[in-house]
Amino acid sequence: MFSFGETFLPFGFGAFAGGAALCVFGFYVCKRLCGEGDVSLRDSSTNHTWTPIRVTDKSWYCSICESFLIHGAGVYCDCCGVCADPQCVKRADQTLRCKVVASTCQVHLHHWVKGNLPGGAACAACGDDCSAEPGLVDFECCWCQRTVHVECLKSIGEECDFGRYRSMIVPPFAVQVVRRKGRLKKQLLLKAVTDPGWDGWTPLVVVGNTRSGNSDGAAVLSAFRKFLNPVQVVDLTDRQAIAALQWCVLLAPKAVRLVVAGGDGTIARVLTASHKLDLEPEPLLGIIPLGTGNDLSRVLGWGKENPSEVDVARTLDDIGNARISELDRWRVDVTATRHLPIPLQSKVHYLYNYLSVGVDAQVALSFHKTRQSAFYLYGSRLFNKLLYLCFGTQQALTADCKNLERRLELYLDGRNVALPELESIVVLNIASWAAGVDLWGMGDGGNSQQCHRDGVLEVVGIYSSFHIARLQMGVSAPVKLGRAREVEIRLTAAAPVQIDGEPWEQPPAILKISFVNRCPVLVNK
Repeated sequence: MFSFGETFLPFGFGAFAGGAALCVFGFYVCKRLCGEGDVSLRDSSTNHTWTPIRVTDKSWYCSICESFLIHGAGVYCDCCGVCADPQCVKRADQTLRCKVVASTCQVHLHHWVKGNLPGGAACAACGDDCSAEPGLVDFECCWCQRTVHVECLKSIGEECDFGRYRSMIVPPFAVQVVRRKGRLKKQLLLKAVTDPGWDGWTPLVVVGNTRSGNSDGAAVLSAFRKFLNPVQVVDLTDRQAIAALQWCVLLAPKAVRLVVAGGDGTIARVLTASHKLDLEPEPLLGIIPLGTGNDLSRVLGWGKENPSEVDVARTLDDIGNARISELDRWRVDVTATRHLPIPLQSKVHYLYNYLSVGVDAQVALSFHKTRQSAFYLYGSRLFNKLLYLCFGTQQALTADCKNLERRLELYLDGRNVALPELESIVVLNIASWAAGVDLWGMGDGGNSQQCHRDGVLEVVGIYSSFHIARLQMGVSAPVKLGRAREVEIRLTAAAPVQIDGEPWEQPPAILKISFVNRCPVLVNK
C-alpha cells in the first residue's frame, strides 16, 4: 500500500525516506499498469501548438505581419497566445518562442506576448484599459496573465510571480525532463517534479478526452494550457487514465487537485485508476461536465453541463474555493453462473453513481452501440438526448425488460426482497440519476434524504420506460425497495446492466456490491 509514513519502513527510517522509496515503487507500478511509465510532453522548443481561431466577437491580429484576420482566418498558439495567418505560421515558429515547460533557471521572467488581449483587460501598472486602440498593441504575460501598456512595460519588474493562480501552477524550474529517442523522433518525457516551496502550493492537473462531446474536450484542454504549465494538461485520447495519475506518484505525499473534463464514465475510470494505484493521498477530484447526464457533477455542485466557451479564470477560482468532501467507492463483483463444475472467474467493477438492471440499462446500451457505430458523426448533447428519447420510446413499444422480477432475485444485507412487476432495478449511491432525477427523494414527501458518503446504498424499482419519462417530469415516484450496506442481485437470465453510464449485456450471474472506501472530491461552493 502506498502509505507515506514512518510506520511503513523498519528500523525507524524517516517519513521522507519512506515516501521517496514508495514514490519509486509507485512509479514502476504505474509503468506496469499503463504500459509506459513516462509522460510524453510537447517540446515547445520546436514550434507552437497551433489551434484554429474560433469566430468570436474578439478581433485577431497576426503576431508577425500585424494584419487583421478577417473571419478568424488563422491560427493561435493555445499555450502562449501567439497568433498567425496561414502565410506567417512558419516564420512565427522560427522567430517567436513559446512557453518553456521546463527550465533549470530558478528566477522566472515574464513571457510577454504582444496584442490579442482578452476583453476588459486593464493595465497592471496604471489600471487603465488595454487594447483601447485597434491593432496589435499592448502586452500580456502568458504565465501570470497580467496585461500592460507598451509605455508602462518598463515599470513592471522583470521577474514573474505567476499571478493569482500561483498555488495551482507547476513552474518550469520545478519540472525535470529527459529526451528519449523514439522510432521516428526524439520524445520529451517527464522525469520528476519538485516542490517549489510556495505557501499553499497544491498543483492542478487537468485531464480530458479531446474526442468527447462535440469537440468540447479539445476546447477545454486548449483553454487551460494558457493559464497553466502545458505539462499539467493531459489528453486521454491515446493514453489510459493511469498515465495522468503519474503526477500523483511524482508529487507524493503532496496533494494534487485533479480536474476531469468529461462525463460520468470518464470520471469513474479516473477514480478507479486512482484506487488501483493505491495512492496516498488520492487526488482531490473536481469536474468540468462534458457528458450527457453529468449526474456526479450535479451532486458535487459543478453543474449539469459546461458552457460552449469555458471561463477558465472562473473555473480556477471555483477550484480554489471548493471544499473537500468524500464519495463512497463500491466494488461490484460479477460472478457468472452456469451448470458446469468449472467455475468462471469473476469480473470486478467499481461503482460511484449508480448501477441499474433493466430498461434504462437497455436504453443506455442501445445508445452506446449507436455511438460506437461508424455512422455516428454528430456528438452534441441535444442530439444525444434525442437519441435517448428515441430508444426510450422504442422500449415503450417492445418492452424487452418486461417481467424483470422473474429474471432475478434481490438481497439487501442478506435479506431476500419480494419484488413487484418491474422493468428495472436501480442501486443508487448519489442523489442524481438519468440527468438529474433524485429518485430516492421522490414520493413520501421526499423526507428520506440520501448521502453519497454514508456507506449506504438506496435501491428502487421502475415499472417501465413510460414510468421513466414520468419520473423525469417529476409527476411520479419509484418503488422504494430499501436501503442496505451490501446488495446482491442474482440474475437467472440474461439482462442489460449499466454502471455509471457504461452498459453491457450480462449473462446469468451474481452481482455483489460491497463498500470499499471513500475517495476525496472537491465540492463547488
